[in-house]
Amino acid sequence: MISNAPFMPADPSERFAVIFRALQRSVADNGYRLKIHDPLLVLIWNYLSRQIARFAKIAAKPPQTPRAPSTVERKPTTKPKPALTLPRGFAWLIRLLPNGPAAPIVAGANARLELQHFMEDPILQALLATHPSLGRILRPLHTMLGLRYPQIIKRPKSTKPRPKRPRKPKRQPSFMDQYKINPDGSIDFTPEQLHEILGPPPPPVPPWHQPFVPSFNVKKLWRKGP
Repeated sequence: MISNAPFMPADPSERFAVIFRALQRSVADNGYRLKIHDPLLVLIWNYLSRQIARFAKIAAKPPQTPRAPSTVERKPTTKPKPALTLPRGFAWLIRLLPNGPAAPIVAGANARLELQHFMEDPILQALLATHPSLGRILRPLHTMLGLRYPQIIKRPKSTKPRPKRPRKPKRQPSFMDQYKINPDGSIDFTPEQLHEILGPPPPPVPPWHQPFVPSFNVKKLWRKGP
């Protein structure tokens, strides 16, 4: 393993670079063999290169003093989303490389083990105590390789009260709830409901408005032929 090799540097920035340069080469080799989308391989390579450069830049700065939390509310920015982004989720790099001959061993498991040994280094722990912003680099890498955050890089719990979520309004009673609906779709109305829907019955029709019905026998008036 790299951690036991005699050439492993003691400087945290150089050791970080050795681990993730090896991961870059492993991802490139296995990604080409497994026919992973080329733009995605380039995106992963560039992402790891940026993290290596950021780690070295922050580690070279003098010790940081903790800043007071800002009270100014940040305005949300609407940036156009790139066409291709890195995958998300726990252990996404391990899941990206399927179980093949030496694929997860070379590209994933070795880097996981090296990162675990790296986080246990007392020199790095002293550096993290004076440069807490390095946790912003290490947390995504732990997620990428399927590792839980050590206590030293966990985000401090926010003291701000969480805004209360607006409760969903209760379901308003529907107009049809007052009727009994049968499984076949028919509705059984009560006499009171029919009276409310149809209104009162019409008044009786007077005799002079009733239709004319002849009272004589039509058969008797039928004239037979000659």
